[in-house]
Amino acid sequence: MSKEATKDLVTEAKNFSSSLGNVFLLKKRDPQSKHLLEKAKALIDGLLQVDSARTAAPAVAPRQSRSAGGMGQLWVKLDELKRENEDLKRHRGRSSDERSSPGKAQGPGDVIINELHRAKADNDNLKAQVEKLQKSIKDLQTVNANLQDEYKRHKVGFDTAQKSVERARQDYKSLEATLSTAKKENDNLKQKLTSSVKPIPRTDNRFSENISERCRPSTIAMRYDTLESQEWMDAKESLEDTSSMDEEDITKFLCEILAKSYEVSQEIYNNLEVAIAELIKKPTLAKIITQNSSSLEESVLPEEMVDAMRIKLRQIYETLDCGDFVEATKHKLSREYRGHSSNKTVHRFMNESACITWQMVIQQPPMSLVADDTKYNDEKHKLWWSCDKSKANNIDYFIWPVLYDYDQGNVLVKGCVSTR
Repeated sequence: MSKEATKDLVTEAKNFSSSLGNVFLLKKRDPQSKHLLEKAKALIDGLLQVDSARTAAPAVAPRQSRSAGGMGQLWVKLDELKRENEDLKRHRGRSSDERSSPGKAQGPGDVIINELHRAKADNDNLKAQVEKLQKSIKDLQTVNANLQDEYKRHKVGFDTAQKSVERARQDYKSLEATLSTAKKENDNLKQKLTSSVKPIPRTDNRFSENISERCRPSTIAMRYDTLESQEWMDAKESLEDTSSMDEEDITKFLCEILAKSYEVSQEIYNNLEVAIAELIKKPTLAKIITQNSSSLEESVLPEEMVDAMRIKLRQIYETLDCGDFVEATKHKLSREYRGHSSNKTVHRFMNESACITWQMVIQQPPMSLVADDTKYNDEKHKLWWSCDKSKANNIDYFIWPVLYDYDQGNVLVKGCVSTR
């Protein structure tokens, strides 16, 4: 072999050894390939060292046969290594190595370029996969948002349904309670219908007033209070000017008028009850009444009729003529006072007293007017202006009677008294 051919062969062997080193560094092969590559590189490096030592030694006649034989073995070994490498590539499915030329070794630059192209292709594939995955992520995010909206709608619907169910349960319980109450009321009504008839409870103006009635305890009490400050005062001043009576006699006289008016009204009402009760028992007595007969026996009117009669009397009290009440009151006055009843202001006071006391006795229960107390009581009485409160003990005489809402009941208007 010529010198130039040997030089070219050595250069090619060096390039092949470098290529094997680069391939070993750039690619991660399996242990068998790694072992073969290391062995091939070691053989080539050893041959190159032998060749270098032989070249540096003293010139000796070349042995063409041995050199040619050594390089031949090297190429045979290289061919075996190439075949094993190709088999490994086919076994590993390395299609890119199969496309490379098996007869020509690649240099380090070609290997790097191929690796760069392969890395670029892999990078493009990865980019495409990333874009595809990003698109899939966006689609999944859209689906997730739709699912969340649907979940919220279903949750709102579920909450509304739960509230409706709870409301329906409450309504059902309320209906059950109403039904139970209705059953109890029905049972009570059945018992009332099957039991004996009980008397109707009587009306009582003390606890409840009918505001549509003008004749009721509260208005009577106010009118009674006004009677003292107006008609009573006018009558007192008139008697002081026109009569020879002193103040004590005048106040006694006016108080007696009021007390006797109440007494007359009470008697008239009692007679009315007796007469109506007797007429119910004996209707033929109506003829006797029209003939001014007074031979009636005392009878008791049923309570229901008494209540109904009082209501009717309160409704028509304004149409009542109080003249007969005044005349009856005059006959009840003491003899020393009868002559003063003709005074106009006194007569007006008597007329107003008769109207007010009549309204008192037709209440249910009747109001009470008292002018016969003997002991002074600050809760029921007020002192006359000329009396000493520190010495007030026994009542000398009444100037103004005490008004109660019923007999022995609550004081509506205090009485005025003179004490000693």
